[in-house]
Amino acid sequence: MYIGAGFGPGPRDGLMTGIVARTGWQIRYVRTGIELTVLVVGWILGGTVGVGTVVYAFAISPLIQLFLPYFVGQSRERALQP
Repeated sequence: MYIGAGFGPGPRDGLMTGIVARTGWQIRYVRTGIELTVLVVGWILGGTVGVGTVVYAFAISPLIQLFLPYFVGQSRERALQP
């Protein structure tokens, strides 16, 4: 909701919206790539990877793709759509 309201995205959300705006790729693919990259880097650095972490990495991107249009105004929606 905060992305659509224009309150400013966090680091991952900003990267996601920037890549989507530049490339026209779908949000779900961009966000999944970001989440999996973060998961792998965290694991390589010695972090633990649990079931919840993996489920989140794969589930957040389709959920954002589904719900973001409901919270984005018309002008911002055009910027996020390919």
